[in-house]
This record gives sequence, C-alpha cells and structure tokens, in this order.
Amino acid sequence: MTVGRIHALLILAWALLRTLVAPIMGTRRGLAAFRASYAKDRLPAVGAAEREDLASLSGCIACGLCDDGEGARIARSGGAYGGVMDLMLASSRSMPDYDAAARSFEAVGDDRLAELEARCPARVPMRKVKLFVLTKASELRDDGAQRAS
Repeated sequence: MTVGRIHALLILAWALLRTLVAPIMGTRRGLAAFRASYAKDRLPAVGAAEREDLASLSGCIACGLCDDGEGARIARSGGAYGGVMDLMLASSRSMPDYDAAARSFEAVGDDRLAELEARCPARVPMRKVKLFVLTKASELRDDGAQRAS
C-alpha cells in the first residue's frame, strides 16, 4: 500500500469518525452552517418533503413532445424562454440559475403545463417543477436581500 493511499484512508476514517461522533457531542453543524457555507454558491436548503419530490421532478427523457407548439412563445420571449423541455432538463436542475428559470417560466402558464403533462410520456409533473423552481428562486432572492442589508 502506498503512502498516498494510506493518507487517503486516514482522511476518510477521520471524516467518518467525526460524522458519527458529532451528534453525540452536540456539534452537528445544522441548517445555519449549511446556509453560511453555500450562500455564496446560491444553493438554498431543501426540506424533507422537497427531497422526496426531487426524483419525480427530474424524470424528463428529452423526447421533445412538450416543445411542440411552443415556437410562438419562444419567439415572443426574446430569448428568455427556450421551451418547456429546456426548463425540465436544464433550467430546473441548477439551483444557482433558478432566478433565470423563474423568468423563463413566466412565458408558459399553468394551463399550458397541465396540457403538456398529459402529453409527457415520462409523466413529469411540470407544474410541480415550476412551483419548486419559483419557490427556490424566491428563497435565493430573500437570502440575497438579507445578506445585502
């Protein structure tokens, strides 16, 4: 075994020990530490119910059926909206970009998303994706306003 490998194993063992002992010693870092650590990266915390929903929100298979008939909306948006598939695949999966995704979602209403959900072979809950993105974008704005004041 090489020195580098032994060093890596010691670091992993130390991290495991700290993780197991922290709750017992009352030194678990918690939500406030998460927010402080990731605020600059614009990553809001995700609650337990949201974590349960995440798997269903990311089921898009990029078939493109949801973009059928979206050409006029895409053109009217002046580049802010690239279509529903773009929202389901890319814009809704990068939390730091949720403010841009929220602006993009303005181009497509809930009624249209309901129609497209029925067409979607993967049954992606598009209105739930929109709600999740808008909620997290709002949290990012609120956190930014708090840091600025």
